[in-house]
Amino acid sequence: MDNQGLNPDQKLRKDFLRYARKRTRRLKRTFNDIVETSQSEAVHDFRKTTRDLQTVVDVCAIDSGFRRAKKLRRRLQKCRHALSGWRDGDVMLREIKRAKRKEKKRETRQCWIRLTEKAEKSRRRSIKKFFQVSASLRMPATASQIRSLVKKRAQPDRVTANLRLLLQKCWNRWNGTVDRYLTDGGAENLHDVRIKAKSLRYAIEFSQQFYADRKLGHESEWLKTIQDQVGAWHDEVMLGQQALRSFSQSHPTHEPGALKLIRDIKEKELAMAESAHSFLISARKTVHY
Repeated sequence: MDNQGLNPDQKLRKDFLRYARKRTRRLKRTFNDIVETSQSEAVHDFRKTTRDLQTVVDVCAIDSGFRRAKKLRRRLQKCRHALSGWRDGDVMLREIKRAKRKEKKRETRQCWIRLTEKAEKSRRRSIKKFFQVSASLRMPATASQIRSLVKKRAQPDRVTANLRLLLQKCWNRWNGTVDRYLTDGGAENLHDVRIKAKSLRYAIEFSQQFYADRKLGHESEWLKTIQDQVGAWHDEVMLGQQALRSFSQSHPTHEPGALKLIRDIKEKELAMAESAHSFLISARKTVHY
């Protein structure tokens, strides 16, 4: 039966169930792709799908603090975090390759080459660690339990009310992190701005699946620009940390380019943090906010 013969409540429930089924199938498929092919694209798709399903779980149970839903939410977070090191390694190697290509001084290029080797080694360790825990992530069971949760709790009134509640909570959390960062500053608060912006964006994108709103769609795109700008700063922070670990014991006469490399990364990191700070100040004055 298609949706034309359904009343609005029946249609909402059917669409919600279909959305959850598609995401759980994608969860299993992308996880299998990671295990079988070790492709970075599959890592990205899988991590995104865990966030989509985390939003599904929230919409099912954010009104009740349902214990089973909390357990599923934590498991999805665990799955995503198990691949954080792999994802960070991919990003870092991409940043290093870009910086190495621009570097003209031979001694500094040599340091970038050494940093590449260190980053590749760290990435291999992260991949090995993931494969050691992959079986414990219980992917088929997680997908099945999410479908069962949705089937049981996807009553139209609950979906509508919980989606409204989720959007409100995500907005309040993000707004709070922006307040804290602009008041106190600090790398941890800036990173939290990015995380909460991502949660709000996923909630909006989920809402768009059932209650399409062109204006709200524009706000989702706007949040993505904030997320990307703060994310670029965070990637530079990670690169700086990797450089410090790699060259902290180096003697200037042995690796004369190391000091310049670290200084260049730090200067770029500070510039990007200042840019993100200015961007957030101006963002609060826009109609989007």
